[in-house]
Amino acid sequence: MRRKLLPLAIATVLACVTAATGLAAGSTQVEHFSFTHPTNVCGFSGTVAVRSTSVFRDTGDGTFFASGTWFAVFTADNGKSSTLSLAGPSKQTSPAVIDEQAGTVTTMTTYGGLFVKFSITRGPTLTRDAGTVTLVDVWKYTGDPNNPLGDLVSETLSGLHGPHPDLLSDFSVSCDVLVPYLQDP
Repeated sequence: MRRKLLPLAIATVLACVTAATGLAAGSTQVEHFSFTHPTNVCGFSGTVAVRSTSVFRDTGDGTFFASGTWFAVFTADNGKSSTLSLAGPSKQTSPAVIDEQAGTVTTMTTYGGLFVKFSITRGPTLTRDAGTVTLVDVWKYTGDPNNPLGDLVSETLSGLHGPHPDLLSDFSVSCDVLVPYLQDP
């Protein structure tokens, strides 16, 4: 599950970061977007429809502040659907650290609010992660200091406060509770 949904959320944040790199220090950008595409979640084929509103602020010191809402509705081929939602602020707590010799870039970002909520669409919550968490991410260095982040190499959790069953289980909890719902006739 994590390999499907969390990277989509991370890609959304990175798209906002990339789009905002041309902004002047201290400027704010607000974006609304939506898209739909086929996907596979927990072994079920279907379609995901994503909609989001994000606010991104370049703080002028090599860090950023972002906030917004993000909803992804997965509709399985059998017609059953589930909703993944995120809401709340995130803040890069220090500028990206480029280690040219190691070929890596390290970022540290703190998230608050609703980290992730997984529910049956218009139904009960299946699992939720809320509260603060800091992610220390190591990326491959692209060689371009203006656009340094390549593929994700590793991720470490710290500063974990609040319930985070999915995050602590590598998002297997979501599949554990979603599969029986999707299989039920």
